[in-house]
Amino acid sequence: MDLLKDIQLDSISTAVGGLTSTKDVDKHVRLTTSKLIREINVATTTVAVLAEVKKVLTTVQDLELDVDDQPKYEELGSIYFQQVNGRGIPYETGEARGLRAKPLNTNIKELPVEGEYVMVQKLFGEFFYSSKINLFNNPNNASYQGFDKKFQLSDGNAKRNKTLETADTEIVKNKQDRKGRKLGESFEANFNFRQVVADEGDVVFNGRFGNSIKLGSNIRSEAKDSPNIKLRAGQLQDAGKFGQEGILEQLNNAPLTAPVAENINLDASSMWMTTDETVSLTPATLEDSNIYPTEVAPAEFSGKQIILNSGRLIFNSKEDGILGFSNGPVDFSTLNTFGVSAKQGLNLYSPDINIGRGIGNDEPGKTKNIRFRSSNVITSAVDGRVVTYADNIGLYGELSTVGPSPVVRGNELKEVLEQILEMQKVTTQAVSDICSNILTPILTPLTPLIPGATARPLQVSAETVAKAAENTLKDLTIKIELLPAILSKVVEVE
Repeated sequence: MDLLKDIQLDSISTAVGGLTSTKDVDKHVRLTTSKLIREINVATTTVAVLAEVKKVLTTVQDLELDVDDQPKYEELGSIYFQQVNGRGIPYETGEARGLRAKPLNTNIKELPVEGEYVMVQKLFGEFFYSSKINLFNNPNNASYQGFDKKFQLSDGNAKRNKTLETADTEIVKNKQDRKGRKLGESFEANFNFRQVVADEGDVVFNGRFGNSIKLGSNIRSEAKDSPNIKLRAGQLQDAGKFGQEGILEQLNNAPLTAPVAENINLDASSMWMTTDETVSLTPATLEDSNIYPTEVAPAEFSGKQIILNSGRLIFNSKEDGILGFSNGPVDFSTLNTFGVSAKQGLNLYSPDINIGRGIGNDEPGKTKNIRFRSSNVITSAVDGRVVTYADNIGLYGELSTVGPSPVVRGNELKEVLEQILEMQKVTTQAVSDICSNILTPILTPLTPLIPGATARPLQVSAETVAKAAENTLKDLTIKIELLPAILSKVVEVE
């Protein structure tokens, strides 16, 4: 054997000048066989052997303590195992639990459950285990405790052949008996968690709990080069919401090896990244035509896209902002309320801003109410005007004490003020004429009737009245000329 090619047998040493003694032979045999045994041990311990998982170390309570009474955290993920052929230290439930093996790969760990089978090999003086052996072609578990006993030779060839013949069928037949069975402290078997449907060239990671990651492609479409990545969690958990309970019943009655396809609607949470694939997504707001953005939503969800679908989507930025960029329309629709709040400011910019639907078309009134609540509301139109149309416009202020009051129409108010000012001009002109033409000639020659009083003409008083009337006329003329300035160039009401 090549394994033994480097083994060199020592020659028998003898006592000088004498025959070989029994002691010399014994010593020679021990030296020779010890080398051979060492070589055999090296060869056999590096070969992987099949072993049954007896215990998985997943909690701190499962770990042994080091010399400082600290848990040996490096043992997390390790297993206690029993070699299938019956050799080796048997597993016990007491302190001496037999042989322990670590995961072969620390970066990618697939922790087995009790009763599953792994390949164990000894490297660098320690035992390591590989991934579980695929007994049932079902991702949830491959546990079959005591399965290796079916292949024992002690009961004779006839019984052994019968066991080998019926082993696979018994695995399937006992599916219901093993469902819900504890395979550790908390893990329960559930064979209805299936592997996902895979196609040629796909790379699939199947979890035990109806979760998976598939790196595949839409290979059966016309576009052969159409890679996709599909992540899902919660296999068909939302089937009831879409009235698809029948698919769950079909799955329950199907063989445990039957796979299941990802479903963007029925799975609880999904993220699909596609390049050339039509995804049959049912939008949450599709039921309400007034809310669903039919103007911008595509007729079908196809092409290069990333679709997130779940019961709730949360985006959280702990240190900086959340940015979104789009070369196409951005539209959010909801069957509930939509709120935006900002502690420092809210900025909206667009060449054209519409609030509410039904504005400027034949179906007004779809937006029932628009309210502005603030300590200060400013409306400004720099290059145009503010136009408001309504059956009733109410302006409220701190001087309002009896409720809403109608707004004044500017043109009509201007006409009324012009009439009042013109009437005041006529009246003032008449007073001025009376003072100048009538009262002054009459009152000038009059003297006081009180004896001894100094005569004082009354002409000064008449002239003063006339002067005042003249100034009033000038003021009224200016006011009439300025009346157009009271009309707003921005706001108009009907």
